[in-house]
Amino acid sequence: MKFLTLFNTANTEEPLDLTFFEEIYQELTSPELWINIGTSVLVSVILLIAGYILTKIANRLIDNFFKYKSKSRLKGSDKRNQTLINVLQNGVTIFIWFFVVVAVLESFNIPVATLLAGAGVVGLAIGFGAQSLVKDMITGFFIILENQFDKGDFVRVNTSGTTVAEGEMLSLGLRSSRIQGYEGELYMIPNGTINEVVNFSRYNSIAFLDMNFSIQEDLDQVESTIDKYFENHWREEEVLVEQPAILGVQDIQQGEATIRIMLTAQPMEHFGAARRTRKRLKQYLESQGVFVSVPTMDISDFDQTDAEV
Repeated sequence: MKFLTLFNTANTEEPLDLTFFEEIYQELTSPELWINIGTSVLVSVILLIAGYILTKIANRLIDNFFKYKSKSRLKGSDKRNQTLINVLQNGVTIFIWFFVVVAVLESFNIPVATLLAGAGVVGLAIGFGAQSLVKDMITGFFIILENQFDKGDFVRVNTSGTTVAEGEMLSLGLRSSRIQGYEGELYMIPNGTINEVVNFSRYNSIAFLDMNFSIQEDLDQVESTIDKYFENHWREEEVLVEQPAILGVQDIQQGEATIRIMLTAQPMEHFGAARRTRKRLKQYLESQGVFVSVPTMDISDFDQTDAEV
């Protein structure tokens, strides 16, 4: 009898407790819940639209400020202004959207302060492994502050005395900079590795133009002819900022006298200016009966030797 009682007891099923599921169902069907969600969604949409509008307004104000500044006495260089515009607009955009995201999370009753505190602890742990990133950002900040180079400048970047990139500065950020080389190659350099910067775009460039003439020529007359040409025609080369200066006879060897001319051109325009000026000056001198010398070799001794043999 006891055995049957135990057997019946073992097969007796307890009723399933549905209280938990009923609570979830009641919570999901509660009008108050959906009203709160709808309110939070509506507030989030408003905040996103407001963030977008504020970003556009801030960027427009920055653009207008530098446009007004460019018309004032303190206009500065266009490259510097464009660099500052990019950096300020990026900074303002990040600042605005950070607060928009925080406000959106708060509207859904998400504990942002707790998340930030946890992120701070995680960030502290990651920070020990991200020292180079911090170094890059600090270096980028001082590059902008000290105005070492701007967007569009032609620079040479050295690391511990070794050249790592040379070309046109495409973009400048707090973490890295992008430089396009001579052949179109793109260098992406972390700012923390930039130890030395050679900027070729800040001041006028100088090129030395050497032209060889026979020592039989009247060198004073040649210099006078060249000087007369520059007096009348140097403005034809638009990149020159002043009349070229004739420095005089630079060298005499192998029957040739080298007359050196100094050209002062706009930044990084001296290479092309020297080539074009050399061509025009040669054509003008030939029209005046003065010819650039060409190296020659006297082989009369060789002919005499052959005849004796």
